[in-house]
Amino acid sequence: MNEYIKVLLEQIRCKKAWGMIEEEMRNHILDQAEANRSQGMGEKEALEEAVRDMGDPVEAGVALDRIHRPQMAWGMLALIGAISFLSIFAQWMVGKADASLGQGYGIKHAAGVIAGYLVMLGVYRIDYSYIGKYAKRIGAVFCALLFLVVFGGLGMEINGVRAWISLGGWNVSAVFLMYLFIPIYGALVYQYRGTGWKGLGKCFAWMLPPAFIAWRMSKSQVLALVLLMSIMLSVAVSKGWFIACWKKFVAAYWMIAAVLPVCFFLFSLNTGYFASYQQERIKWILGMDSSFRDYAGEMAAEYIRGSRFIGSSGREIVGWLPGIGSDYILVFLASYYGIIVALAAGLLILAVAAKAIRIAFRQKNQLGMMMGCGCGLVFEMMTLAGILRNFGLIPATRMFFPFISGSQTGVIVSYILAGIILSIYRYRNILPGEKPVLRQELYK
Repeated sequence: MNEYIKVLLEQIRCKKAWGMIEEEMRNHILDQAEANRSQGMGEKEALEEAVRDMGDPVEAGVALDRIHRPQMAWGMLALIGAISFLSIFAQWMVGKADASLGQGYGIKHAAGVIAGYLVMLGVYRIDYSYIGKYAKRIGAVFCALLFLVVFGGLGMEINGVRAWISLGGWNVSAVFLMYLFIPIYGALVYQYRGTGWKGLGKCFAWMLPPAFIAWRMSKSQVLALVLLMSIMLSVAVSKGWFIACWKKFVAAYWMIAAVLPVCFFLFSLNTGYFASYQQERIKWILGMDSSFRDYAGEMAAEYIRGSRFIGSSGREIVGWLPGIGSDYILVFLASYYGIIVALAAGLLILAVAAKAIRIAFRQKNQLGMMMGCGCGLVFEMMTLAGILRNFGLIPATRMFFPFISGSQTGVIVSYILAGIILSIYRYRNILPGEKPVLRQELYK
């Protein structure tokens, strides 16, 4: 049997798959040998017959090599390629329309997209399971570095907020870097599977460091991060990773999660915790009487209503609506090229998010499922929030349109998340699926 498995494994080029295949083949042979013994064969004869039943080891190994090898998600790569070209076109046109940005604006963005695409291919080549193996260390180092940026001397202050890292001539936004913690959190949740209430408590504890750091930079980002991590934790709990009574827990948790922020904001309004302009914005969001006016959002909605289905609206937008290259890129596309172009951009990014989530939930490996789910949720939330913002339904927040935003940091973060998803797909037939959590483990 050992010689048969050795010859078989020699035909498989991806050595990462050897452990999984060896275990499967050994179990299959032993199961067949047990069946042969039950029919009256001796132990040695039963094992030899089971090996013969497996067929030629070279042919079997070649067949398995075609299955257990790295793969590329060509459909998703094509979508990202289309979005990349659209991103370069959109920002090039923004730079051409807005003379204040300079002629180098479009070139700089194109260089950022190309760099991001190369980073994505580099991340794709990395085995994502290393993140799962060292999730606690990676999470701790990641939070520690961002803590030093926001509260220490590593960060640079712009517009009263210390949330920037200066790398030569490039200012990196720590606000956007925070979203890279989401797939790391997925790996952390995976590490605590099967540890009951104690592990569930640790998963909640890991929500606190990024939320604390984000609070200093953007209050809305705290809500976004906690919402994303809560969805991921709910997915893990619903799969029976921690407790048996998961339905009651998930229902109770989301009831509390829906009520608690509202209570906090109402309490803060009465105690004067926030600045006056922040209090007015909170009142506006809660539907209370407020002096806050989202002038940019109202103007964006007006431009959308005045856009044609195809072609330019003929209205001047540059100099009137701020953030046309970032916050309101869809408004720019709709106004200059028609609603169908803006709609295509939004749908392309939503398609990437849907593809990412589909890849995640089709994984046998549960670590890949959790990390891929996190990446897809980031794309989903960012895109939906961006669409709502461009229609004036929510005020401008510190988020970025994946891939097509004018933010260089947002572009790089988008490609890193896409690279993680491609890595998960690459190793889907190489890394093994895990054994289900035993029921008795749920009560630890």
